[in-house]
Amino acid sequence: MKEIVEKRGVSREVILLCLAIFFADASHSTVIPIFPAFAQQTGASLSTLGSYGSISALAMLLFSLPLGRLSDKHGRKHMMIPGLILFIIVPLSYLLVASPLHLYPVRLMLGLGVGLIFSNGFLLMTEISEPGFRNTAQGMYMTSMGIGFTLGPLVGGFTAKLYGYTTSFLISAVFGFLSLLLLYFVEEKHRERSVVSGGASLTISSIIKDPKVLAAGVANYLNALMFNALTLFFPVYGASVGFDESEIGSGFTARGLASTLVRLPVGALTGRVSSLVLMVFGLALSALTIYGVSEISLLVFVSVLLGVQGIAYGVYLTSGNVYVAANSDEEYRGTAMAVYSMFGNLSGIINPLILGVIAENYGAKGALQFSSAFTLLGLVIVYMLARNREQS
Repeated sequence: MKEIVEKRGVSREVILLCLAIFFADASHSTVIPIFPAFAQQTGASLSTLGSYGSISALAMLLFSLPLGRLSDKHGRKHMMIPGLILFIIVPLSYLLVASPLHLYPVRLMLGLGVGLIFSNGFLLMTEISEPGFRNTAQGMYMTSMGIGFTLGPLVGGFTAKLYGYTTSFLISAVFGFLSLLLLYFVEEKHRERSVVSGGASLTISSIIKDPKVLAAGVANYLNALMFNALTLFFPVYGASVGFDESEIGSGFTARGLASTLVRLPVGALTGRVSSLVLMVFGLALSALTIYGVSEISLLVFVSVLLGVQGIAYGVYLTSGNVYVAANSDEEYRGTAMAVYSMFGNLSGIINPLILGVIAENYGAKGALQFSSAFTLLGLVIVYMLARNREQS
């Protein structure tokens, strides 16, 4: 029986990594629905709220390339461990915050943790899974992330409402510890690495000059814009139309559940349908649904639209990661993923600031609508870059 399971690809390592990344994303997302209100309680304005997203993305942008090269040299698991330690430290650090200024170093650590964990986890899954089972294993990984992201906001919203923010932060830290414990038992495959001096620079140059990577990079920039708009300003918009913390958390849960359900089939679908086509479709659908959310104040309809947006996000997130992993060699796969992530990190630095200013002047609704309109315009650039690749 064990041999049959191994041949099918559902190995011990695949299962352990799925569980580890489930708890990691649960830890990360537990704080998402309550952070805006918590930050405002410490005295942060809407424009300051946007800057917290920027500082997290700045950490990922500054460290993405060196961390990607270290990942190629030392292995994915060794890079994930310090990231998960940060996922334990960050929520505990919120307990010590006394002013808006104190949140900046905490969000900096959060950005570094995110940069260390999720991309490396996806690459680790890619490398420990059997070749014939790889697309499905990648879908399982993204599904496990989605389940964690579904559970986290629900737990965070309800515990904050019933017991206060302190309980939510403690639960987030516990989730991070469980993820670290499970990852410890994952055995990473040892391999010979032939990264030579200067090779990484050539790899980065060739990747950046490739129109197909530029197209995916611009798509990642747009996805980060909408993700920041939704996570930072939907809670503010929801509160302005009468939603409480638990209802806002439920909205994120509906989104996370829908995103989770679609990731495994999308992982399998990437073997038959162009990843770029799936990415563009996911982004366009996300933009339309976020605009719809900004025009509706009834919880049931908002939850439905967030569910549709979750489907779109799941399509994009899975196809984007599969695309990069499939189009890079094992020796520099971490560096390639870092280059791809840089576009999203750059968006995460610039756009929260822009969104914060828009929200300050036009409300959270205006910030959501700006992200939708800008994304639809940006998809024209993605199409042109992709078409340029086809012609060349």
